[in-house]
Amino acid sequence: MKVKLNGIALVFALGLALAGCQGGGNGNDEFSSNTAENTTEAPVDTDSEDIADHIHGESPVSEELQSLGCVRASSSQKAQVNAGTDKKDEFLRYCAAQTNGSYWCDQLVRPNPRSVNTFRCTYGSSQPHNLIHPDENTWKYPVEAVKIIQDLTAKGIKVSQIYNWWRPEPYNKNVGGAKGRHPYGTSIDVRFGSNSEADRAFRELCKMRSQKRLRAIGHYGSSSLHIGVGDRLANTWGKSCR
Repeated sequence: MKVKLNGIALVFALGLALAGCQGGGNGNDEFSSNTAENTTEAPVDTDSEDIADHIHGESPVSEELQSLGCVRASSSQKAQVNAGTDKKDEFLRYCAAQTNGSYWCDQLVRPNPRSVNTFRCTYGSSQPHNLIHPDENTWKYPVEAVKIIQDLTAKGIKVSQIYNWWRPEPYNKNVGGAKGRHPYGTSIDVRFGSNSEADRAFRELCKMRSQKRLRAIGHYGSSSLHIGVGDRLANTWGKSCR
């Protein structure tokens, strides 16, 4: 009985953390007001960061908490991931050619290091820790995002890490992500040197968005931002571009 109660307490704690940190709500300014900017495709929910980043203070999440409700990937889902992994070197060459050999390309091909336990739970411990979208038509989106990061760093903005690009199902579900955005390979999540650096980056991204260089920006209220170059829904959430 004691074990069951501990599991329930963990689920309850995770639910509170996710409810308090996910994008949307009052901060989702343009999601409802900029209807003219939305595409004709079915709207998608705003995205979220990985579970590890939903916990206040960005502390790592225990393996016990990450394993609760973990959905194992099917053989076909693993095959899709493996098809992308087989193209890893090809993608890195493409990214390097488009970005003058940027070292940020290497960070695109691996999932969030903080969610390695969830990755293993989803795909097994023997699966290479890589996620490359197998559809080469999507590669232009993360590569353009790398170019955006290069422009931000040229302005003196400190970028710490790229920690998300493609998040297929069920891994996306296991880390608390929404159904849209990352599963389509159209966006990346970036962690900056500090909250203030993220705010500086957000202001610059808003300028780029007005120039139609990207479609969506997510402000997570921390040092991290969502950069949606090819997101289906053109919007911002968490903070307004004003």
